[in-house]
Amino acid sequence: MSVFLGAFLAIIATCLINYSNFIQKRELGKLPRIGSESPLKTVRAFLHCTPWLRAQGIQILGAWTHNVAVGIAPLSVVQPINASGVCLLVVLAITRLKEKPSVVDWLGIAAIISGVITLGVTLVRTPGGRHEYRPLILWFFIALMLIVSISSLFTSFVRKDERSSSFLGIGVGMMVGLTAVLTKTAWSEIASRWGEFKIAGFIFSSSFWMAIALTIISMVFFQTALQRGAAVIVVPLVTGFSNMIPIIVGFIAFREPFPTGGIMIFFRLMSILLIIGGATLLSLRKEGGISPVTRYDEKGMRRFYIRIP
Repeated sequence: MSVFLGAFLAIIATCLINYSNFIQKRELGKLPRIGSESPLKTVRAFLHCTPWLRAQGIQILGAWTHNVAVGIAPLSVVQPINASGVCLLVVLAITRLKEKPSVVDWLGIAAIISGVITLGVTLVRTPGGRHEYRPLILWFFIALMLIVSISSLFTSFVRKDERSSSFLGIGVGMMVGLTAVLTKTAWSEIASRWGEFKIAGFIFSSSFWMAIALTIISMVFFQTALQRGAAVIVVPLVTGFSNMIPIIVGFIAFREPFPTGGIMIFFRLMSILLIIGGATLLSLRKEGGISPVTRYDEKGMRRFYIRIP
């Protein structure tokens, strides 16, 4: 039952998160480009944008719903569902943000939807139960993800071509995936000391505070990535990498069980490949062209044209 509840919460969470991403992308076109003005002016403009603030509230609600889902269901179940929410974002980007669709877009969406359906079939034969994580393997993966994420973010600021937003998306995706792993670790730490601290065990969990810090840092870089690239490029990259890493770590470090039966194991692996592969297909979409953008700052409003990276 906990697996189904976790899956249900994951669906709600991914819908909230990706709807928030759509609002953020829409409003970021009206806000100062991060890094182009002083930090104080930029922060002031962002804090005066009510729709952007509302999007952050939706994002926080989705993130905490996702955290609860991670706490009661395996990462290998929650994260593929989380990846499927990119379909909502792509549809909104195409219909509301007027980002032109391509054959690759629709192939990616079809792959993700097929993966979610396949994953749902395997939930029926997935055994429950909790397993202790392997600390050495877990922290090896955490260190590796930090190195790759920092390297990718550094590369994104060094490069000046149209692929800089892609490297930002990869770096942010790794960081968000690391946050999910740390959240799962925090839940394990709290469960092991539940009799002593109950829910207040969050206060004494280093993994919990690391996850909070990374959430804030990744949010800033995510806004930067959305400003530099199209939503149907950046969000699938973030989604793909942020879900692929926790799934792998869930199987290896947390020893999460596969569904019973050879056919169900095959379907589970196929569902992961379809969802992550669909997100990757969406990230291959090329962007370009000139579009009118209205930007606002604390002094008023100005209209100009920019070329999408």
